[in-house]
Amino acid sequence: MSGRFPVLRPALCSILLLAAAACSKSEEKSGCDPACSAGEVCDRGECVPVDSHCDPACAEGEICDAGQCKPASECVPACAVDEVCDGGLCIHVHPGECEPACAAGESCVEGVCVPDGDCHPACAEGETCVDGTCKPEPKDPFSEGPYGSGVKEIAADFTVETLDGPWNLRANWTGEDNLVFLFLQAANTYSKGLWNPSDADVRKLLVSSPPNVHYFFASYDASAESDVAAKKAKMDAVLAALTEEQAQQWVGRLHYIKTRASNVDGSLGAAMTEQRAFAIAVDSRQRWREVGLLQNPGTGAIAVQFLGKEAEGFNYERRVEDQRDALQARQVPIFANQRHEGGWGDGYYSVKSVQLPSAEEMAGYDSMAIWMYTACPGHQQGKDAGCNEWDYLAHLFLCENDDPDTCTVELARYVTSYGREGEWLTDVSGLLPLLAEGGTKKIAYAGANGYDMDARILLWNAGKPMRPTRAVPLWGAPRAAEPFGSDFNDGRHAPITFTVDDRSAAHVELYTVITGHGFGAVKENCAEFCNHQHEFTVNTGRHMKEHKIAGSALGCHDQVSDGVVPNQFGTWPYGRGGWCPGLDVKPWTADVTADLVSGENTISYRGLFKNADYVPVLDPRGDYMPELRLATWLVFYEAK
Repeated sequence: MSGRFPVLRPALCSILLLAAAACSKSEEKSGCDPACSAGEVCDRGECVPVDSHCDPACAEGEICDAGQCKPASECVPACAVDEVCDGGLCIHVHPGECEPACAAGESCVEGVCVPDGDCHPACAEGETCVDGTCKPEPKDPFSEGPYGSGVKEIAADFTVETLDGPWNLRANWTGEDNLVFLFLQAANTYSKGLWNPSDADVRKLLVSSPPNVHYFFASYDASAESDVAAKKAKMDAVLAALTEEQAQQWVGRLHYIKTRASNVDGSLGAAMTEQRAFAIAVDSRQRWREVGLLQNPGTGAIAVQFLGKEAEGFNYERRVEDQRDALQARQVPIFANQRHEGGWGDGYYSVKSVQLPSAEEMAGYDSMAIWMYTACPGHQQGKDAGCNEWDYLAHLFLCENDDPDTCTVELARYVTSYGREGEWLTDVSGLLPLLAEGGTKKIAYAGANGYDMDARILLWNAGKPMRPTRAVPLWGAPRAAEPFGSDFNDGRHAPITFTVDDRSAAHVELYTVITGHGFGAVKENCAEFCNHQHEFTVNTGRHMKEHKIAGSALGCHDQVSDGVVPNQFGTWPYGRGGWCPGLDVKPWTADVTADLVSGENTISYRGLFKNADYVPVLDPRGDYMPELRLATWLVFYEAK
């Protein structure tokens, strides 16, 4: 029993009870004066109601309560709700405190003793008990391994000592959060620049980061604890200047490791030793990840705010993998961890035979996508590790049935990243008719950069009211670039006629993949960094494809959530004409059904700059004319 309450101890209670018993015996010898009235009885010299009299008299150590003998240690009458009975006395207790005190291995939770680590009351559905606290169940449970410390290996549990106390990976695991670690080594200019950014750059980091990221700060220097304390003070000052909603996002998500980074142990220490980097991460799949180059390629300025893009890239990958799995699609392997050698000679093409479902089964699908993953050797980034340095075009071609060595029909287009891996899921449903007959097909990947590749065709029925049944090629040959100059529209792309039997029953879509390449030879910096326009006219209906981000400083930087690989080792943030480094080229479509007439229809095309035929102004310093790569189709749909 706690000493907080005035409790009569057993020895004292026994003395009082013996005294009471002695008094009762002496009173028992005398009668009641005056005599008891009707319905009463004389008990030890006192008149008591007949129904409360105990007969025979209660033994020593008992008391008579409403005609019944009870142990003297019980409380009569019963104690109130906020009291406990102790030695026959009702003692007031404070709400939430446990009396008697909890035993070893138990904790007092809201006045109840529960085993340490248990939750009281029990957690609701969808929650789990972690160290006595109910938390939402993880999207993915904590992985039990096998563990490793290399890139894309599973992170084992670890604990770090922070300024706010110990932080444990398993206890805080949600299956949705990304963890990013930044380390200071003051003697290194790059590291010091990341650690001591301007308040404006810190604000950019906090405001632009996705909501499911934790940032951890640690120092390799002897002054580690004071380093992170100063870092916390700086971050707190910036947080104080944010809106309440913005600041609230970071509650419990900024951590300052007071242990010197070189002394951090466990799986985190092992991963730091393995990667030897100033920033590393754990993604929401519990995998160790690299962090790319946090530097503005144009100015050379160190850009800590790019850390947020790393987490955004992890989220994109997770979304791609979740979408791929959720489709429950028929997955047809193209490449399975196959090495594409690359180069400009024989290694430029990797050709594979794939086995599609039968024509009958293919007719049951209304959607198609291609999942592609290009991996660097050992998942190591940067040219020093053997990852490709440049942003080159790459294509996935369908080979011709009657000439399987001729592979010219483009299924998907990519632009490789500067020194990092990439993963994309590209919807190419409009080209489903090209594979309608099913069976064995040959598919070629073409590109100068070498990778370990995984690629699959995904086929599924999305329940659409219509499915594509015919794809008619229009202009362009992706393997042959077209110079984008003053003669681009001089008869090279003649109008094309096509017939629609019944306009009211038709549904037709324009499907295009267009990218511009080359810069520096013309004043306008076309076609990589200028907004070249593409005008398609179906009868009298006009449809324009533009590239408004071309030439902007952050045009591709702002598309990480759409698949741009972040923090590459080159000019990845700049907007391009129809593409970005480290991104699949997503098809552009336009519904032209409303433009159709029953009978003969005409579609025409022009390439423009500022809504007019392009007349380039040559730059004498340049020696490379801009070019365009086109793949254009009319896709006809039928109701299911």
